Amino acid sequence: MILVLLLILFSLPINVSASSCYLTDFQVQNGTLLTPFNMQNNIYTIKLSEEANQVEYTYTLENSNDKIEVIDNKYDTNKENIMILKVWNEENKDSQTYTFYLEKEESIPTINLEDTSNTLNINKKERSPFLAPIIIFFCFATIGLLFYALILRFLKKDRMSKKSST
Repeated sequence: MILVLLLILFSLPINVSASSCYLTDFQVQNGTLLTPFNMQNNIYTIKLSEEANQVEYTYTLENSNDKIEVIDNKYDTNKENIMILKVWNEENKDSQTYTFYLEKEESIPTINLEDTSNTLNINKKERSPFLAPIIIFFCFATIGLLFYALILRFLKKDRMSKKSST
């Protein structure tokens, strides 16, 4: 059985000239690619500089006969920002799609360390030293009353059961 499967496997034609349609390199000039580029990874995030409105990039195709199409390379705050690069080969009808999610760097306001007007004052609130013992006393008193009520209830049931048995 195994011999038959091996014969069938080796008799199948193998298309060695098939194009894989990959990008072998991708670099961003006006931002940062958050994960290192790997030609077999198809999803990335690009953090654009604050003033950028589109991605400036360079790429290298694995096969020089492949073509590339760019879909939506604009950053717009009113929509989901995605840039798609489609690499395809007309001869073999193969294609590969790379999706890039675009984010903007946010500027963080800074303060001058010499500026003393922005100081934070922390005042420690003093608590009464008698607060904890009072709370503990009320907790134990409440628990004691509940147990007392529970014991009285069982005693009443015990008396009722003795009266009903006589």
